[in-house]
Order: sequence, then C-alpha cells, then structure tokens
Amino acid sequence: MFSGMRSMLNEGAQLRPSARTLWEIQDRLNRLPVESASNIYTDVLRRRELTAAAGIARRSAVCDLDSLKSYQQEVRSLFLSCLGGVDKTPLDCMPRITGREQKNGYTLEKVILQPRRGSWATANVYVPNIIMKKPAPAVLVTIGHDDRGKADPEYQYLAQMLVKAGMIVLLLDPLGQGERFEHFELEMDYQPIQGCSGEHDLLDWKAKLLGQSLARYFIQDGICAMDYLASREDVDASRIGLTGHSGGGTQTSMLMMAAGDRFACAAPCCYTSDHRAMMEHGIDPDNEMLWPRSLACGLDYVDLVAGVAPSPVLFLTTQHDFFPREGTLRTLKDAQALWAACGSDHTVDIATATSQHAYPHSLSQAVTKFFMQHLAAPAQDFDTLLADFTFSPAEPSALWCTPEGQVIKYDPAMRTVHDELKDVMLRLKESRAALTEDVLTTSLARMLHIAELDERPEPRIFAEGICGHYQYRSIIWRPQDHYWNSGVFLRDLRQGDKPLPTVIALWPEGTQRLTEHSAWIHRCMQQGYQVLVMDVAASGGQLPARLGNTDMYAGWSTMYNLDAYLMQLDDSFFALRTRQIVAALRMVSAWPEAADAVLYAEKEFSRYADLAALLTNTPIASDDDFLTYEEIVTEKYHDQTWSHAWVLPGALEVFDAPEIKTLLTRKGLSIADPSRAAK
Repeated sequence: MFSGMRSMLNEGAQLRPSARTLWEIQDRLNRLPVESASNIYTDVLRRRELTAAAGIARRSAVCDLDSLKSYQQEVRSLFLSCLGGVDKTPLDCMPRITGREQKNGYTLEKVILQPRRGSWATANVYVPNIIMKKPAPAVLVTIGHDDRGKADPEYQYLAQMLVKAGMIVLLLDPLGQGERFEHFELEMDYQPIQGCSGEHDLLDWKAKLLGQSLARYFIQDGICAMDYLASREDVDASRIGLTGHSGGGTQTSMLMMAAGDRFACAAPCCYTSDHRAMMEHGIDPDNEMLWPRSLACGLDYVDLVAGVAPSPVLFLTTQHDFFPREGTLRTLKDAQALWAACGSDHTVDIATATSQHAYPHSLSQAVTKFFMQHLAAPAQDFDTLLADFTFSPAEPSALWCTPEGQVIKYDPAMRTVHDELKDVMLRLKESRAALTEDVLTTSLARMLHIAELDERPEPRIFAEGICGHYQYRSIIWRPQDHYWNSGVFLRDLRQGDKPLPTVIALWPEGTQRLTEHSAWIHRCMQQGYQVLVMDVAASGGQLPARLGNTDMYAGWSTMYNLDAYLMQLDDSFFALRTRQIVAALRMVSAWPEAADAVLYAEKEFSRYADLAALLTNTPIASDDDFLTYEEIVTEKYHDQTWSHAWVLPGALEVFDAPEIKTLLTRKGLSIADPSRAAK
C-alpha cells in the first residue's frame, strides 16, 4: 500500500504537505468515488427480487385442493418459524365475564381472557338480543394501532353494525392498547410510553434478540379469542369471520396464515400490499409486522391471505392509503389466480373507500354485507338494516372490563410479555453455557454469513498524500459482491517503507470522526503502529442516502427501514458490519507493508469487532461502553435510536457480549489499547 511513497515524493509527485493533518484528510474523505456510494437500498431491492422466485414457484405448483393444502402447510411452517414458533395455551379455565349491559338491540359483555398463564387480555363481546337461530355466526375483530383499543369509535361502529346484522362480535384489546398497557407504572399511576407503537417496538427488539417476534404473542392472543368464541354455546364455530384494520389488518393476516382453516371468511383492511411496493416506496411498518427471514423464505402478503383459501376473502382498501395500492392490486391478482387454480367456488374480492388510512363507515358497511353473505347471518336485507341502524358510541370507560381500565391494576401480579421474554432469556443463557467453542464459532459464522465474503478483497486507492507528519492513502474495497467499504490508511512519515504492525480502528461514524480521535491516532504512531480507520456499512463515508423524507436515525427512519429490509432477508446491519470487519482483516493480511494486525473498537462497534476477532483469532482492544443484550432484555426501557446498530435476530441463542469478551481473554486475544502499550 505505502511502498514507493517516499520515492514518489522525491520525484516531485503532486502531494502537497499541510500542517492541518487529520482535519484536511477527513475533509478529502468526503469525496468518495461515485461507484462506492452506499448501495444497501439497491441491494435489498435486488435480493428481494431473487428471493421472491421461491414463493412464485410454490404458488405456481397449486393446481387443486390437495396441492393447496400442501402449499399452505409449507408456508405456515416457514412463517411460524420466522416468529420463533407459536405456543398455544389451552382454554382450560373459563374466561371471566366482569359485566353485562343491555344496549339498543344487543347485550355488551365485558370479558377477560387468559392467552398465557397469568396474563390477561380484555375484550368486548356484542351479542344480539334476539338470535333467530342458535348457534349464531360470529366475527373476531382485531384492533389496529390506537391507544383506545376496542373503544376506538371506528371499531365500535363496525361492531354495532355487525351485531345489528345478527352476528356475535368480539373486539379484542391488543398488547399495549386499551386496557393492556404493558409499561404502565403502578406506583406512578402513569404510562411513560406514549403511543402503542412505542410499546410494541420496545418489546419486539427484545424478542428479536431471543429469536422471536412480538407477532407470536399477537397470534397467541388472537387464537385464544378464537378459542373462546368457538367454545360459546351461542356461536357456530364453523361460521366465524375475521377482520381488522391497519395493525389489526396485520393481526388478521397473521391469523389467516397461522389458523386460516378455522375461519369461514376474512377481510383484512388497510394492510395488504406486497413487499415489492413496500420496499420501492421506502415503507416499513411497526416492529411486530417485521419477521426475520420472511423475505429470504420467499414469503409475501399473498401467502398470508392464502391461509384461508379456498374460503372467501375481501380486501378492504382506501384509495389514498400509505400501504401502496399497486402492491394491493398485484396481490389481489395473485390471490384470485391461486383461488382459481385450486378450484375454489369462491374468490378474493376488493372494496375501496375514497379516504386515507382508516376503517371508514363505508368499509364497515361493505364488510357487513360480505359477512352477511358468507356467514349466512339471519338478518333482513342490508338496505333495510342500514336504514334502521343508529350508531351510539360509548366512552372508553363504559367499555372497561376492569374496574380502573388497566389489567395491571386489576392484577398487579399478572405476567406481562416482558416477564415471558425474561424467562426465555434465562433459558437461553442456561443452554448457551453448554456450547463448545467450535459450536459457538460455527454458529456465529452461519448467522453472520461469513461464507458470502470475498476470500481476499483488493483495495483501490482514490486519494493519497502527506499532511504534516502523516502519510495517508484513502481506499475503497469490496468485502463482498454489491457492497463497498472505505477507509484511510495512516502512518508516520518518519517510519519509511518498512512493514509496521497495523491497527484496524472502528468507532461510530468512522472516518468522519478522525479529528476527534487525533490524540489516539498520534499515540498509536508513537507506539510504532500504522492505522486503518474503517467505514463499515451505513456509517461514516458509507452513510446511505435518506429514504424519502425520513429522518436518518429517529423513529421509522432510513436506518430503521434498511435494517428492517435486511432482517427480513435473513441479514442485518449487525451481521453485515461484522463480516465486513472480517473481510478487512483478510485484505490487510495480504499487504507486504502490514505486519501483525490488531483490532481497536469503541462503543457499539465493539460488539462487531469482538466477534470478528474471535472468528479470525485476531488480538483486540475494545471497550464495553454499551448495554449487554441481557441488560436490554431485563430492563423495561431502552433507547431505540441506535437499535439498528445492535439488534441481531437470535443473538441470545448463541452469545452475549460478556461471554465473547471472556472467551477472547481466555484465548489471549484481549489486549491493551494500542495507543498506550508499545508493540
């Protein structure tokens, strides 16, 4: 890399010395070659198209009811494996009915269900006062993202219209909504997390570390509600329909996949699109809607819908929804073809309202007609029903199933999902203790996709020069197909051309933080090292362009979206960055002017570097200025801003950071900071 630098200077090459040293080097690093611009978004689009082929092939093989059943079993198994499996809690104790109130034409029952041992879920059941013929049809309504849960007026309107049509209706509060705030602080009488999406995200990051998805708990809740409806004497278990909007549309679709054979028909609202459209628009919804490996398995929205085939399905859509409509129409076409291929007497239809993201009254009316037709509801014709219908919304407190409107107040000793996750964490910790080093490193190499790396990447120099006493070369290289890394190679001019021990330095924002690390770099030079400051994916000079008008880091940001796409492709920023460090070590090992390589890492980048050091037997100096995974799972709250940097699905099945550091020390790979200890 640096051989010939001194002779170039003697020959009068255009390399101008400067006293501004690292500041000037950092400024020049802002002008990377255009071909090395961060291309993560381009790559995830390419990879999605490749993985979609498996799903297309599976669906194309459906030609009759037998092949449909085989297809459904395969995709259901794949889907549930992406969530970490779904445990079904038997309905072995009667739900608690805490109140009944007579309303205009129906009875409102207040019910508390137990989807998991010691855990409570609140629901309202709307029962017609006059059931023409028992048992009656029923509809399970899954609620979307609204802190009011089942009390949202949109859902009250829907329930009152369905019960008017002679159907029994169950509205279930989802996790983190209605009476089920998971983070409610009893002593403060306060809910610190404002907005149900915040609760979902906090819990799901923890679940992902455990090899799970929060979606599995939503599915458990839905199946429990389905079990309860089917167990009622006044419900015909063969005539149960399913609908929900937005996050409730997600729950509806997940239940269509996980338990589709138990529903007579279904109508997801404002959710169904396809992954192509979602990614092309730069959209990704809440964490519980993101299932690691799902894209890698070739799963798409149509596979969720197909879980209820050959039964009838109605897509409920709005013209101006943020779920891309072109994806909805493609999925509709694919679903209709699948229904026709299996010989179904039914099809998949669509109803559209001229509105934005909502469950407007017009769609409630459309789905009521749909359920009246396919559940054989014994009501009068729909026009007569609508003419006689009066909506009477209730205040949320009037719908409470618990005395004070929160299950945690009803039973302070109840088990939360957070309690469940902590138990899983402890079981995994116990099982990890039995892992041998060989099993550990093999598992790490597999989950980090080390096999995708180039055997020995070759660097390309795009700038070089002298600043003060520093020789520098700015380089780019390909760690694997479709990706670039960049960095700056620094050494003391006075060291000449001789081989020097080399430090690969890693910290947040990489080469964009050279000046902040000037003292550390200077001391490394004094200790006889040369330094490669490296930019990994989506950091420093490799920072991607923003997706649309999203923030780069906060909320549903560019980083969140890109990491979500990667995780669905069985990858992640964590895995990508870690294997890029391994690739950099391979590259440096081929340089004649680089003697023994060591790693130096700070903050979250220590997580990646420690694993790379273990996999390559490279000495490392790293800090522990980050939360361990056990700390993240154990504590109720954590900062989500940098979650893209540390989340690795299934990590706690294999390791936590302290265990890796202990192993590095035992192997003699943990070293002192190279800026403080002479080589």
